[in-house]
Amino acid sequence: MNIRPEQLDAALNKRLGSLYVLVSDDWLQVDEARDAIRAATRRAGIDERIRVEAEARYDWGSLLHLSASRSLFATRRLFDLRLPTGKPGKEGGEFMRHVATQVTEGTDDIWMISLPKLDLATQKTAWFSSLAAAGALITFWPITLRDLPDWIEQRGRKLGLQIEPDAALLIAERVEGNLLAAKQELDKLGLLSQVGAITAEYLMETVADQSRFNTFDLGDALLSGDRGRAAHLLQRLREEGVDAILVLWVLSRELRLLISVSEDPAAAERLRMPKNRQPAYARAARRRGTDFWLKLLGRCAEIDRAIKGVAPGNPWQMLDRVVLAGCVAAPAR
Repeated sequence: MNIRPEQLDAALNKRLGSLYVLVSDDWLQVDEARDAIRAATRRAGIDERIRVEAEARYDWGSLLHLSASRSLFATRRLFDLRLPTGKPGKEGGEFMRHVATQVTEGTDDIWMISLPKLDLATQKTAWFSSLAAAGALITFWPITLRDLPDWIEQRGRKLGLQIEPDAALLIAERVEGNLLAAKQELDKLGLLSQVGAITAEYLMETVADQSRFNTFDLGDALLSGDRGRAAHLLQRLREEGVDAILVLWVLSRELRLLISVSEDPAAAERLRMPKNRQPAYARAARRRGTDFWLKLLGRCAEIDRAIKGVAPGNPWQMLDRVVLAGCVAAPAR
């Protein structure tokens, strides 16, 4: 049974299940979901929790023995099983199917299994399918910049804060890519006991610029033609010590894809681009002709030589010029 993240609290208040499968790379959302499930088990009188971190080559036999034995201290237990790799292997997969069977047949114990984001092949495995069918499956997706202001306002309300939309947008822009920083900012605002609505003006001096990006965000800014965001991303990547060669790799990759799409609009499907990203590539490709994108790719080759020290130039300044040029639409004729 699939449960949306925002439905978890209501589901726990209605009925405590025997199996919860949490899937995400966003550890903050997963950690808070685990806290909610842990609180629900305590309300149900389950105080014993057994936490297991199943790394590579984990001894699944020992966990099978432990789960089959009865506790000396409690009739019901919470098993907090975490698989950082999402790859339990053959023995682990068999154990997962065993858990699903136990849950289906009825068990006093509660299972909470945390997994990272899974590829399509893993989602189709017998062990994952059996878990998803036997318990509550909650998948947490990354909160995008578009959705982050709403998340901030909703979380603020839970803390008793009235955060104005402009203030939520300001926090989102400053902590983009770092959900933990957003949480910390809201926690601090809660401690300040601000009376009335929290506005952007109030926050200007209180919110630090704690953005944390990965290099693929830069590709998104290039595709959307957002010069301001692209410049900010480059600055933050440089400040955070990201290797220029990684930024160049992402930039070159995006330019090659843009060249392919500008030459042949049907190339998106042939190149197996995600369907939700195909329109972005199509729009970006139309901003300029193929020759322009080829010219920028040629400049990437110059940046590569500068990074390796075999050609003059500051790689970051050169990256900045290429990215900003790629964001600009062709002049009107």
